[in-house]
Amino acid sequence: MEKTKIEETKEYAYYLYKAKCTLWYFNSLIKEGYKNYSSVKFKNSDNVYVWLENIKIEGEYYSGNLAENGNSQKILINDVIDWMIIEKGRMIGGYTIRHYRDTLHEDEKLNFDIDFGVKIDDGNDFFKPDFSTPEGVIIKIENYYSDENMEGALSCKNFIQEAEILLKERDINITEELREQVAETLKTSFIESLLSNGFPYFKNIERNFTLEEKIKDRQLIKEKVIYPNGSITYNKLWVGHSNGEWKVLNNVD
Repeated sequence: MEKTKIEETKEYAYYLYKAKCTLWYFNSLIKEGYKNYSSVKFKNSDNVYVWLENIKIEGEYYSGNLAENGNSQKILINDVIDWMIIEKGRMIGGYTIRHYRDTLHEDEKLNFDIDFGVKIDDGNDFFKPDFSTPEGVIIKIENYYSDENMEGALSCKNFIQEAEILLKERDINITEELREQVAETLKTSFIESLLSNGFPYFKNIERNFTLEEKIKDRQLIKEKVIYPNGSITYNKLWVGHSNGEWKVLNNVD
């Protein structure tokens, strides 16, 4: 495992955020009796980040063996900053490793991959499909698209916030009546587009996310979608936060 000190940039902070928000997926696998390689990263008593392998969950704790010496240890789940599993020779999770690899030159990446001995691609981000994160609501609306569930898709949108942003960008004086009129127009257009063009299909895919921009209560998220046949598409979506929830706003071409 990498021991080099990592510069704590905004990219690194986003990787840590992804590790935290996807830890639920790792935990669910372990609770189901996951048999392949598993590990978590935490800071030891010497203030050094290390990996604990062969993970089991015991209440609020992970138990396992330290990667550097095989000694058994138990740590609090809340003390973990990263997780990793290996599936068919491919790393899932391992966000701090991904970030460190991103800092390397291309020839250094090649040497790192050879030494690491596991395939490192863009991965597959398992955010919960809910309103608690920008990425989660994107997954949620795409699940509704796949089921051709119009009401579900509408529940993931915030046309009022989208209308307000649109009016502000055009420097138009915003009244409640105008905002509601524009919001209703946006909603009608959204529905008509789905009915005429059909619902997008996102089942049996992999996806990973990148934070492109952050403005107050909005984030621009780039989503890479990998389909079963290997084809790849990219989506850029503004997602807004209000009343304690994230909702999808508009796509960016």
